[in-house]
Amino acid sequence: MLYTPFSDCKTTAKQSSVARATASVVKRAQLRRGNSSECKYVSINESWEDTSVAGTSTSADMSTSASCIKQSIHSGATNLSGRTLSPREAHEGSIVRSFVTKYGRRYLRDSTMPYPLPSDITEIHRQMLRTMLLCQVFDGPLCSPSFRSEPPASVLEIACGSGFWSEMCHQHFSRKGHTSISFTGIDVVKLGLHGEAPVKNDMNWRFIQHDLRQVPLPFPDEEFNFIMVKDLSMVTPITDMQQLLMDEYLRILKPGGTLEIWDSDHSLRMLLPPEESSTRGEEYKSAETQQMPSHAPGTYIITQQTSLAAPRNKFILEYNAWIAKALEARNLTCLPCTAILPLLLQESEALQDIESQRIAIPLGEIGWERDDRRPPAARESTASPAKGKARVAESGDVDETQVALRRTALTTVVQMIESLEPILREASGKRPEEWDTWMGNIISYLLQKHDTLQDECLEVGAWWARKKEV
Repeated sequence: MLYTPFSDCKTTAKQSSVARATASVVKRAQLRRGNSSECKYVSINESWEDTSVAGTSTSADMSTSASCIKQSIHSGATNLSGRTLSPREAHEGSIVRSFVTKYGRRYLRDSTMPYPLPSDITEIHRQMLRTMLLCQVFDGPLCSPSFRSEPPASVLEIACGSGFWSEMCHQHFSRKGHTSISFTGIDVVKLGLHGEAPVKNDMNWRFIQHDLRQVPLPFPDEEFNFIMVKDLSMVTPITDMQQLLMDEYLRILKPGGTLEIWDSDHSLRMLLPPEESSTRGEEYKSAETQQMPSHAPGTYIITQQTSLAAPRNKFILEYNAWIAKALEARNLTCLPCTAILPLLLQESEALQDIESQRIAIPLGEIGWERDDRRPPAARESTASPAKGKARVAESGDVDETQVALRRTALTTVVQMIESLEPILREASGKRPEEWDTWMGNIISYLLQKHDTLQDECLEVGAWWARKKEV
């Protein structure tokens, strides 16, 4: 089992939902009152505090790529007075030029980029928490079975952000005695006030600053054994850009190497129970085994037999409509989990062993998980000790581990909605007062619902394939 600090998430799950919801709304209102303009230069003195996740420090020491520092020193950047700027001053100047502040959050200034999420410490925390969640759900930092016995020698993380996934992968293999793996991260901006990435000092890490829209990527052919493409659906438009990047992945991947993609849907759906057969016999039990739990507690594998439906809550319905509208305007999709497998299958001439796994993570306890609210056949199937895959405890209550994992998923969903405020607000057409009311309502529903939960879930997936050897 992958080590992640999920035990501390149990404590987080017990925190006051009311307090968090109220504080979030108040903070948002204060930020608006403090901004005379929706867009203004971000202060270069923005605090890059210790990157803790769910109340647990990651012990991720800041580490700068030596090549990046050397390049900055030899570049001899100067200001208007002709004075040579230090690497720190040059980087601080690039921060001011690269970002704007909207509604109290820091976003990329480049309006030609479709990426709608912030680039601040709060968003880094959300991404780290989502990464830990997926590593827990998939039982490790990678799903491909290719490296169960021998680790990859060289790893590339596309759109690496803080480099946290690379650090998780490094820790995973280090505990098995493999410490010589080379990790490379590529992204459009450097993170940290001085361009540092939060990775351990003992990690073989380098960061390449590059806009993924500019192809070819700055790597030679067949350089990497493993390429991780994580959460790129908010980065790559549904245009020929997807195919251009896929061609690049195949170019820089070694023969026999593995390409792996992780992503999640951005709209929310309800997870329904398998329909009860009229005979309540083997037909129902067959469907029950198809909609089975995954190895992560409290989650479910999505198959062709899985029943999903639109949510009933009006705030979730409005969110789904607005996020779809906003992402469509940027040529992005809100349902990437349905599009990734076809993208890999069309590369069957170059790829082999194409596999995938999709998981539904409920955002709370699902009504039909309780024995007294489920069909008799389902109760028999779930309670059978031979199955070994009971979704909930025999009493019908979700245990603490399941609560922690689901509450973590819920936290990342709430944080995502808050991060997407500029584009959601634009798509909604609401005035500031109306928007504050709506945001308070949806956060209150998600964090305080408990008994009013209507079975919403976060849908995530992993897809992987090996490059054929010539």
